[in-house]
Amino acid sequence: MRDNSFDRTIERNYIQKWRFLIAEYEEVKAGRSATFRRVGDFYRHHGTCSQTFRKYYNRYLRSGAEADLLPQRRGPKWRERR
Repeated sequence: MRDNSFDRTIERNYIQKWRFLIAEYEEVKAGRSATFRRVGDFYRHHGTCSQTFRKYYNRYLRSGAEADLLPQRRGPKWRERR
């Protein structure tokens, strides 16, 4: 059976999705988007919350690293708190 523990498909998909969304968002903000007139339309179409998008967008702008487009750890695991 194949060992999928080092498969980076999910990470690649996250990065690809966020790069696409950021590029499209910047076009909307600049007024060059043919599809969306307002940012709210952009959020609604892509099914994302504005707070979540801004969190990832600002984190990416601060560092410029694509690793910041991936979800971060939310806290310690239950067993680590013992």
